[in-house]
Amino acid sequence: MEHSRRSANDRVLEQFEDFFRENYSRLFQYVARRVPHEQVDDVVAASFVVAWRKFEQATIPALPWLFRIASFEVSNRRRSLRKSNNVVSFEVVGEYFSTSTTSEVNSIGIHAALGRLSDADQEILRLIHWDSLTRAEAAEVLHLTPNATNVRYHRALHRLQDQMPPQYPRISTDDTGTSFNSNPLKGARS
Repeated sequence: MEHSRRSANDRVLEQFEDFFRENYSRLFQYVARRVPHEQVDDVVAASFVVAWRKFEQATIPALPWLFRIASFEVSNRRRSLRKSNNVVSFEVVGEYFSTSTTSEVNSIGIHAALGRLSDADQEILRLIHWDSLTRAEAAEVLHLTPNATNVRYHRALHRLQDQMPPQYPRISTDDTGTSFNSNPLKGARS
C-alpha cells in the first residue's frame, strides 16, 4: 500500500512540475504587469504555493485557473500595501508594449489612456490583450459568464478609445472581435 501511495504522490508531483514549467513565464508576466518589480517573485511564489495546495482538487488546472489564484494574491498584496503605506490608489505597473510592434509615443498614449480607466476595465483589457487569453479564459479568471465578459470587454474597449488622444485610430468591429486598426493592442482573440 505504501508503494502505491508513493507512486500516486510522485505522479501528482510530476504533473505539478510540468504545470509549473509550462506556466511559470506566463504567470510571471501576468504578475509583473500588476505589482511593483520587487514584489513579482513573491507573488508568483505565493500563487504557486496555493496552486500546489489546490492542485489535486482542481478539475482542470490550467492557465486561467492559475491567473485567478494569482489575482487573489495580487489583491492581497495591494491591500497590505494600502494598509502599511496608506496608499489610496495603485498605479498601473509593468511594461505593456513591445517596442517592435508600436512606437514609444503610441505606448505612452495608450498607457496613459489605460491608466484613466477603472480597475475592472484595465483588468479585462490586460487579460485579453497582454496576457493573450481568449474571452472564455478571461471569463474564467474573472469568474464571469462568457456573455458578461464579452459585454465588459467591448465596453472597456470603447471607454479606452474615449480616453485616447484624437490622433489614434478608431476602434473597428468585425467578426473576430474589436481591435485597433494599427493594432497597438495585439493579441486579441475571441
